[in-house]
Amino acid sequence: MTADIPFYCTNNDDNVLRLFVIRHGQTDSNLNKILQGHKDTELNATGREQASKLGEYLSKERDIHFDKIYSSDLQRCQQTVDSMLQHFEDRDRIEIVTTDKLRERCMGVIEGMYLRDAEAYAEKMGKPSFRDFGEDAHVFQERLSGVINDIVTKNAANKNLAVVSHGGAIRQILRLLNYDEQNASKIIVFNTSVTIIDYNKADHQFAVRRVGNTQHLGSGEFIVSDLNLR
Repeated sequence: MTADIPFYCTNNDDNVLRLFVIRHGQTDSNLNKILQGHKDTELNATGREQASKLGEYLSKERDIHFDKIYSSDLQRCQQTVDSMLQHFEDRDRIEIVTTDKLRERCMGVIEGMYLRDAEAYAEKMGKPSFRDFGEDAHVFQERLSGVINDIVTKNAANKNLAVVSHGGAIRQILRLLNYDEQNASKIIVFNTSVTIIDYNKADHQFAVRRVGNTQHLGSGEFIVSDLNLR
């Protein structure tokens, strides 16, 4: 019998919109510590397996049903959606909306570099950090704030949505919602982990319910060991 996990279930409250925010599955760039940003990388075999396990867990173990799925337009997110949905009997009725607004932060000239090379390049160019390249942090913040607000505004009639995005983007969303438990500003959620956020349609407030759930991957702790990665 599936253990009871508060809020990790289909929402049946008409006044609440539940967002299941999912990070894409593993890519070779994740594995090799290569900065991806907007690079259109694909899932590797492990990533496809992770996404398949997630789909089976959500549909069979937790009996979760989505009214709609929003996804970053990059392949690694769309492939995560495809692998996940193979286990949903009602997949043909679920609308999928892709948008570049859910992309990871663009890393500019250092995209595609190994992390160690990006750090060395930043030092060579006189930058305090490799993070000083690419998309401005405020632009990134405004992009994600805009897309999340757009999603909740357009889905007043719905109750359960999946939002498939990227590690750095999900961390930024948590920061936007002022989630600060356990030093969450430094969190990079694991590949295919599920973060659950409730939006109250009446008072327009967000509540972060759970962060980085990985029960579908089995027992043990699944964490990203290098917080510099995306």
